[in-house]
Amino acid sequence: MKEEMKNSRNRFELEGNVARINEIYVNKNGKKTMRFDLGQNHRGNSQFVPIVIKGELVNSYGKEIEKGDWICVRGMINTYSKPVEKDGNTYNEKIVEILGFEIEDRTHNRVFKSNGEIKDLEVKEEMER
Repeated sequence: MKEEMKNSRNRFELEGNVARINEIYVNKNGKKTMRFDLGQNHRGNSQFVPIVIKGELVNSYGKEIEKGDWICVRGMINTYSKPVEKDGNTYNEKIVEILGFEIEDRTHNRVFKSNGEIKDLEVKEEMER
């Protein structure tokens, strides 16, 4: 078991169409976040995966995002619990946070990185994926 953990990788990749897009939220410290749903079709069943982006990625991709775009989201996952109050009760909600984000916008052939970098996706790179 120890050897398996030592060699494990924390990497994910999701593909789908941009569905619902929420407005950019700026907190009291001036940090930006944006949420959108990534629509997927698995064996005829639609599912919508909530994606939250932060910081420089909001500045770059948040201006370009359009409903219906075909994108690929890559990153690493970090999980934690957060107390949430609802109907006068406090619950611990499991939060899945994505780190090291990269969004490949295949509709517009561009790659958006978490540091705000934007590059054009070459046709050759797209075919290799």
